[in-house]
This record gives sequence, C-alpha cells and structure tokens, in this order.
Amino acid sequence: MVMNPKRMNPKSMNELSDNAMQKLQSLLEQMNVCARELESITQDEYEAIRSLDAEKILQMGDRRILAHQCLEQLEQQCRNLLTRENIPGQMTLSAVIDMYTGIDATEFQALRRNLYERIVKVDQQSQENRMRLHAAYNVSTTILQSLGLSAAEQTYQRRTTG
Repeated sequence: MVMNPKRMNPKSMNELSDNAMQKLQSLLEQMNVCARELESITQDEYEAIRSLDAEKILQMGDRRILAHQCLEQLEQQCRNLLTRENIPGQMTLSAVIDMYTGIDATEFQALRRNLYERIVKVDQQSQENRMRLHAAYNVSTTILQSLGLSAAEQTYQRRTTG
C-alpha cells in the first residue's frame, strides 16, 4: 500500500515530508513482516513443543531472537526518523500519525493497528507456549524420575548435625 502524494493537501506546518511519510510507511510495513514471522515462529514452536522436538524448539528460539532483533532495529529507525523530523520523543505513534500524516492518517493508523494487534497476539501465544514448554518439562522430568533414569530434584536439603 503506497500512499499517493497527489492526494495530500498542500503541506501544513504539521505534516511530514513526502520522503518521511514514505519511510514511515515502509518501516511500518517491514515491522508487520517481522510480526508475521513471529506469528509463524510461534506456531512452529507450538508444534515442536507438542512433539517434544528439542532441536526444533531451540531453532525456534534462535529464529525468535533474530525476528525480535529485526523488529527492534526497525523501531529504532522509526524513532530516528521522527527525531530527524523534529517530532517530540514522548509522542505516541498514534498521536504522530494523527497529527502529522494529513489525509493519509486513516491508512497509517490501519498499518499501526495491524502491527499492534499482531504483536499482542504473538505475545499472548508466546506466553501460552512458555507454559506448555514448562508443563512438558515437568511431565518429562517426572517420567524420567519414576523410571529411575534421573535423580529426583530436592527442593531443600535436610541438614542433620551429628
């Protein structure tokens, strides 16, 4: 989705330059790509946990780290762009869009909302996967201990003085 510069009203003091708007749009779209990747990773992680595939679980952790690093870099680029445009750092992205993107604000807000919803969904799914992974670990540990293949963990050491 490319914003049409011809649709824009004549520049007001509160509008971003065409170049800055295009860059902001590109950054939001790239962030959405990272968020989609995180959705895919979370689903793959879920399948790996269900099948107790330790190698795949570790691979998903590595992919997750890379996707989060990419998202963090894009977020920093977005902050840098807004700083270069003399936009106060304390403003939320929603407020920046409403205040500085002119008639394209609706399209920018849709991009921002989509990104936000994806990130919230990924966070929720990641927390669920974390609980599943913890439960799988507990079940595996209990089975190994009951078979005598692993020592039972002690929650505290009993000390006797002799």
